[in-house]
Amino acid sequence: MKAKLKEIEATVGSILDKILGGCMALGAMLLVPWVFIFTGTVVARGVFHMSPRYLEEYTGYWTLIITCLALTYTFRRGGHIRTDVLVSRFPQRVRAIIEIFVAVLALAVSCIFTAESIKLLLFAINEGIHGFLGTEALLWPVYLWVPIGYGFLSIALFLYFCHAILAVVGKD
Repeated sequence: MKAKLKEIEATVGSILDKILGGCMALGAMLLVPWVFIFTGTVVARGVFHMSPRYLEEYTGYWTLIITCLALTYTFRRGGHIRTDVLVSRFPQRVRAIIEIFVAVLALAVSCIFTAESIKLLLFAINEGIHGFLGTEALLWPVYLWVPIGYGFLSIALFLYFCHAILAVVGKD
């Protein structure tokens, strides 16, 4: 059982890391024009006292997409914030059990976010929701990245859960 769980964790983790590499490349490509457009918006507002609302709208969409693409990558690389001041005082076995609890809780929240973002995406597709700052851009292509981001994060959290289980089982 332990060997099979390790094999699943390694296989799925390898596939996920390859997908995340592509997501990071896409995110990097989106980030370059985003910086220039965002800077242009700030300059236009500060120098010319005008606020191009469509630029604000699109930089907001790009921020959402880039964030969703980077969520899982950051988690898999250990770049998320950990506050283990209290937890570090517990024995190793207790910390491992706490990691299982945290993994289950985080996985549940991520799955709820995934499900709710899918509902929002389907609503946007069915109702033909458009941008609200005058661009009339269809929003479902933007909303599409939210369930993708949370779906990948859910997979990563499941792998984290498997790793936490293996840490407890490995101590026996």
